[in-house]
Amino acid sequence: MRTTSFKSRAFALVSTTALLATLVVASPAHAAATGPTCDGATPVQTCTGTTSDGAAYKMVVPASFNGTVTIWSHGFGGNTTIPGYFAVDSTAQLAPNGPGQNGGSPELVKYLTDKGVAVMGSGFSTQGWNLDEAVKTNTELVGIFKAKFTTTKKVVAWGYSMGGGITQAFAEQHPELLASAAVMNPVDAWSSQGKYFIDILWLMKTWFDPSIKLTGYAAGAAGDMQMLQDLGKYTAVLKALQAGIATGAWPTTSSASAKALEKAGIPSRSALLMIGRLAGVSTQSTSFDSISTPGGAAVTAWPLAYAPALATLENIAGVLGYSLLGARDMEAKMGGVWADNQKTDFSKQLSDEDRTVYNAGLSGNTAIAGMLSTLNPLNPDAPRIKGEAAAMAKDAASHYQNTGKIKVPTVMMIGQNDPVEPAGIVQRISDLYEADFAAAKSAALKARKAVPARNLQVLWSVTPKTWSKFDAAGLPVSLTNTPGTGHTNFTMAHYKLVIDTALAAAETGKLPWSGAQLTKVYKAKGLKIDRDTLYPWMKYYNK
Repeated sequence: MRTTSFKSRAFALVSTTALLATLVVASPAHAAATGPTCDGATPVQTCTGTTSDGAAYKMVVPASFNGTVTIWSHGFGGNTTIPGYFAVDSTAQLAPNGPGQNGGSPELVKYLTDKGVAVMGSGFSTQGWNLDEAVKTNTELVGIFKAKFTTTKKVVAWGYSMGGGITQAFAEQHPELLASAAVMNPVDAWSSQGKYFIDILWLMKTWFDPSIKLTGYAAGAAGDMQMLQDLGKYTAVLKALQAGIATGAWPTTSSASAKALEKAGIPSRSALLMIGRLAGVSTQSTSFDSISTPGGAAVTAWPLAYAPALATLENIAGVLGYSLLGARDMEAKMGGVWADNQKTDFSKQLSDEDRTVYNAGLSGNTAIAGMLSTLNPLNPDAPRIKGEAAAMAKDAASHYQNTGKIKVPTVMMIGQNDPVEPAGIVQRISDLYEADFAAAKSAALKARKAVPARNLQVLWSVTPKTWSKFDAAGLPVSLTNTPGTGHTNFTMAHYKLVIDTALAAAETGKLPWSGAQLTKVYKAKGLKIDRDTLYPWMKYYNK
């Protein structure tokens, strides 16, 4: 049933400009292997060059170099250039990026070089999903650095987002090169991450605008423009859903099946929440804690029906650009439609917990059954994605599937409600590690040997108890930078804590677990070490 117990207003949460901003990215370089060419400056010199695959790199080395170098892996970029919209720049992210930065953080670089630690990083030879290419480049870059600076003793790898996944894969494949690693909100293996992206995009297309193309784009610039047109349609859908939160109205572009759901009295906010639950999108976001209420007539309905839907909408807006650009880029790389959801059983992706906790927000059991029925593969109004055999085979063979194994001392950091890389990615790695550690500990005790050191420390960026705000009329206020929400929403203190922890582990061979370390975590604010977390794994692992 529809609930209309509070006033309708379009909340300022979605904009095309914000979505396009996520697509201004780093580009491939194509020069032959060169360098390193150093400027010889003091007290810190800068060296540049390209690896054998044409990836531009930068090294920043202090005169007081102590033998430890950090290698930075940057976040997700794209290979697409559309004049007037977004372009590719392969030199933008060669150094660690602090909060809100894209060209490298002078503060972070100085923080490290003042310690005698060198800094290096690469733009990589290609963008998009570039985990395999990036690991290859990083491996070569370590060799180049050691050949130039022969007193090098230890290498510490770190990065966030796509770079977090690259760092994890680098540590898994080449632990012999690294003394430690710092992995921040990493992408999951492509099989899992790609499903997350496609589930969101396909479900929105299927219910809210079937004219969205999503797959089968044309080659080259023509396909890029088709993708851009899709981005505009997705943005229009989000705005329509935003405007219809209170009334329950569905976008006018909705499918026939969706309009039948609307006629049956199911509000669009329930469908939006259903998409989030099926894909695995958090129901807490930068503006919505799903707990606070504006009071008055909405005191009961707000946390049950409205806030989870609005949080889902805000989080989908945060991941949309990455999802669409990633799906388009992968299709171009694979030479065809790589995704296939013909056998996906969406009813199995809605957990029993979701059916109970969000029952009111999903408008009850009858509405839940009705929505899921429209996603049946036999419904001609919800055509599934049929992958192309050659592209699917290439996709399956082209990507390293990171194991989640911890092979060097590793500190991880992730927000509880990151919309791009959900907390379940790190939860899975943590769970796998805890099982491995328990087995190793048991074996050591049985053999009467020393218990091995714990090699994984997870720093969870956590939210306040509540944070939503409402104006005098009881309407929600759009917020920014709420701890534990958003994508890579870390402070400079967080970055420094993470790299200091990795540097300490590189020096001693063990992660710091002392009271002093716990005090540092506390002083960094908004972080906690918690081995008892229970975030759900990505939906891919429901098998």
